[in-house]
Amino acid sequence: MRIELCVEALDELVPEILAASDTPGVSIAIGVDDEVVFAQGYGYADLATGRPMAADTVGPIGSDSKTYTAAAVMQLVERGLIGLDDPVNDHLDGWRIDNPWGAREITLRDLLTHRSGLGITFGYSDLKPPRPLGEHLRRVFAEGRSDVYGGALTPLWSTPVGMQYQYTNTGLAIVGYLVELLNPDRVPFHEWVRRHIFTPLGMTSSCFPPVQDSTYVPAGLLARRSTGYATLAGYQFPLPAVHVADYPSGTALSTPSDHARFVLATLGGGGPILRPDSAAQLISPQGTLGPDPLAAVGLVWNVFRYGEPDGYIGHGGEYFWGWSNFTRGWPGRRTALVVAANQWHLADGGTSDRPSHLAGRLVADVVTAWVNGRDPRPRRDTAAAQSYLAGLLVADRLGIRFGVPVTVSDAEIDRIAGGTIVRPGTRWNAEAFQEALRDVRATDGTVGAVFELVRRKAPEHTQAFLQHLLGVPRLSQQAAPLDDGG
Repeated sequence: MRIELCVEALDELVPEILAASDTPGVSIAIGVDDEVVFAQGYGYADLATGRPMAADTVGPIGSDSKTYTAAAVMQLVERGLIGLDDPVNDHLDGWRIDNPWGAREITLRDLLTHRSGLGITFGYSDLKPPRPLGEHLRRVFAEGRSDVYGGALTPLWSTPVGMQYQYTNTGLAIVGYLVELLNPDRVPFHEWVRRHIFTPLGMTSSCFPPVQDSTYVPAGLLARRSTGYATLAGYQFPLPAVHVADYPSGTALSTPSDHARFVLATLGGGGPILRPDSAAQLISPQGTLGPDPLAAVGLVWNVFRYGEPDGYIGHGGEYFWGWSNFTRGWPGRRTALVVAANQWHLADGGTSDRPSHLAGRLVADVVTAWVNGRDPRPRRDTAAAQSYLAGLLVADRLGIRFGVPVTVSDAEIDRIAGGTIVRPGTRWNAEAFQEALRDVRATDGTVGAVFELVRRKAPEHTQAFLQHLLGVPRLSQQAAPLDDGG
């Protein structure tokens, strides 16, 4: 399907998505095969000055940085300098990391699949620049505590080695330190990534600094960096810079176009940075991710529906306290999507339904429809779509939910629409609302009939956006009972 159809859909929907998610701006890139076919900014890179978000706006990509760390260490695996199943203590410079819960040692594969037993950490962040990486890590393991509220809420070690997936920043910091120790150029981690990932891929707007300041970041990139905002219910706070001591886990700066080139190389067999077998391991299931049987973890990458035509890989990232990044790649289509936003929602509780990633997820719904061959353009404007779905919910409560036909008269439908009080700023289309009640009335009142109305009037890729506007979770399930059993 032509990229122009996807662009048309994004041009119409992204401004609505920004308003709905309270996001100042996003920069989006789509790559296919070996090239970036679309790159554009929407909204603002800086609210105070009105500087627009652009395709070349630079932003911190947070934990999406971990995908570079994984690729960097796989370059050393290819050179025989370390093995995926080597105990990492065999390669540290005179100190050890030992999980007190587990009988066996931690391997590189354990770290890359978040199965070392390390608990949640915030990257040992501070308003002050951090110590050198090796010194920082030795201190962390000597003290033996997490940094989450000073170690008061979570332990440094949570499970035995290999027992379960537990996302950790510090585990990937160790991987970055191994790259620093073992690389044949004898250069710091950030320099190895520049030489062996960014430069071969032509990623001229990317760097992976220990500290995001003028000491390590070229002036041209700093000038193009967006302003990050911490969001709360209508407030946008420009908070002071935070520095991450576990920096191989999350301090890279990039543009969506640059990051998409890296994703395309990974999907396409490694390109100039990795052998095909190494790239395949990054995006192949290495273990379970959670209870969903279709979700797995590769080497850092999350893997969904592996081997299926619509299967995809993904990761995400956030950087304190003002940026988020969303990445998705489709191996079977060799297509990549990157969405960078200058927002971190302070209400983010770290669940899978993270508000900081809302804009990215909603954009991904649109692009996913296009990738899978469906027309992503909305079938009606947002006011009509929102009002129609509100009408479906009202009709459901007037009869379908009770298992009886909806028999509301035209006069009653007009009375409901005419008497509806609409809060200022809320989208409203009375005709679409009335249409929904009449459409439900014309059905046989079965679950399938109502589901068909939802599918026809609200395509899957717009449902998450509309459910956010309506404040109704799992919209397609709310329109009627899940199945005949209720």
